[in-house]
Amino acid sequence: FHPTALHHPAMPRPLLSEALRGHGAVLRDAGGERFIDELATRDQVSRAMTVRMAEQHVEHLWLDATSLDRFDERFPTLASSLRAVGLDPALDWLPIAPAAHYLSGGVLTDLDGASSMPGLWACGEVACTGVHGANRLASNSLLEGMVFGPRVIEAIDRGKDGPESTGAMADLDADAVVLEALPLRRADDGIDAGKVRAQLQQAMTRGAGVVRSEQSLNETAAALLSPRVVDTPQDCEAANLATVAAALVASALLRAESRGNHWRSDHPDPDPDQARRLVHLGRFASANAHR
Repeated sequence: FHPTALHHPAMPRPLLSEALRGHGAVLRDAGGERFIDELATRDQVSRAMTVRMAEQHVEHLWLDATSLDRFDERFPTLASSLRAVGLDPALDWLPIAPAAHYLSGGVLTDLDGASSMPGLWACGEVACTGVHGANRLASNSLLEGMVFGPRVIEAIDRGKDGPESTGAMADLDADAVVLEALPLRRADDGIDAGKVRAQLQQAMTRGAGVVRSEQSLNETAAALLSPRVVDTPQDCEAANLATVAAALVASALLRAESRGNHWRSDHPDPDPDQARRLVHLGRFASANAHR
């Protein structure tokens, strides 16, 4: 989760970079008070913001960058975008809220991008290589793309035809059982892909977002829908989002602990027995998948 996404109806939640806080911008709650070390990790800041928003019954907090010198010179693109929606960073506090930004899981691969499905290779955000652990640090996704893109090409070029026990593949538990994703209900007639997608996003934000619990995750699972008919690209996108959401909720329910950017309010501490354990879901998973 990225803690400082702009909360404005005219823009699709652009991210306000950590560089702003690095240059001196501060976070303020609904009452204008500072409440968190602005340079804490993304998960810590996002969690503190979510808790404060719930306490104050508000949908957003504030990023105060009015003290920054030469804002337009240092952040010209952001300054232009903000002014386009009527915000002047030299004068206005900027409305912000945490937003889902990166999926730490994905298609399980080895360190060459090979998956357990013959012919399927993955790299970048869609892949789960294990390099990020439980909490990706800022900008490491760029390094991941630079490293694993060429590795996939090189592995295919030399004739590699299956995964090796490296990266996340090395953490497989041969004795564990494959877990299926939660079953998805089909949307009723008349509910199009746009409505399915909006309902999914709202449900995931409420119950499977920055702060989670068994109750909130079960409520989210009950709210997930998939399009009744998959005919258009929009239908396909909504169906894929629903599949990923169901897998995420199932994984979060199973992991009764807090680790990295997965924080359960009913299990706020890490469980040492679950260290380095992945959750492998999906009907196409091999029989030696793991918990």
